[in-house]
Amino acid sequence: SDYEIDNSLRFDDGDSAYLSRTPASAGNRRTWTLSCWVKRGNFDNNRIIDAYSDTNNWTDIYFNTNVLTFGHNVGGSTTAELESTQVFRDISAWYHLVFACDTTQGTDSNRLKMYVNGSQVTAFGTANYPAENLETHFNNTISHNIGRRGTNNLFFDGYMAEFYWIDGTQLAASDFGELSSTTNQWKPLDSDDVKDAVTFGTNGFFQKYNSTELANSFTNDTYS
Repeated sequence: SDYEIDNSLRFDDGDSAYLSRTPASAGNRRTWTLSCWVKRGNFDNNRIIDAYSDTNNWTDIYFNTNVLTFGHNVGGSTTAELESTQVFRDISAWYHLVFACDTTQGTDSNRLKMYVNGSQVTAFGTANYPAENLETHFNNTISHNIGRRGTNNLFFDGYMAEFYWIDGTQLAASDFGELSSTTNQWKPLDSDDVKDAVTFGTNGFFQKYNSTELANSFTNDTYS
């Protein structure tokens, strides 16, 4: 009776596969949440999502080899960066990732939170938190890429499923998943319930990646 994710979207870095969108209008660049399920295909620098203006101005969420990383670059200088000490080397496993940002928070560690399979990441090898009221490049009117970093050759390899982008709200992992009472494993909440409970904002969306009956195309179930 548990909710299950039936399908995912495969990214092959050898094919330079990615999704890209440029918002027509700016949303909230200080407050946003990413939630998605990922399964890595290799140990490369797997890009999950970025907002890219040019080589000197971007905001990035990615696996830097085996660690999770958030980076923000302005004018060629990295002004915010978080890199987990925890490593993620199991390419047979699905990970639920949540990155939740609110740079209006007075406490620096509350401005950007990472969660993996429901648990908040609190140990960082690099911990340069965003400055108060910093505006990230996310939700700006520039190219947003899922599975690629800007215009270079850093792509995601593996699978992604149930990709939520929330514009204007900092949420927690518990807004998207819960522990199973029988297995004690982290599992997704029903996407219909999540969509009813959250506010997507100006540039928010949900992509489910359902395959057709012939499995020759994908329908992106966008919701905003």
